[in-house]
Amino acid sequence: MKFTTVFALVACIAGVVSASDNVLEKKSCTPSSCLCNGIQGQFCGDESINSACKNGRVYECARGTGKACDYGRRDSCRKCGKLSC
Repeated sequence: MKFTTVFALVACIAGVVSASDNVLEKKSCTPSSCLCNGIQGQFCGDESINSACKNGRVYECARGTGKACDYGRRDSCRKCGKLSC
């Protein structure tokens, strides 16, 4: 009986660890032609300001360079134009 309980506990912990690994998986940021202000951080694209920064996509501005990479589509950027609505 104790062996079964220990086995179930180990299986449960292994499942939680593997699930949390997927949540923390990094997304690749691909180079883009979207230019930014040179301040490190993420922002939603706005084609009315810069046609290369596509609406509905999230970008990461590189500090000091003015170049941004593209993380891809983000629901909040599509819905309200912000990182979170």
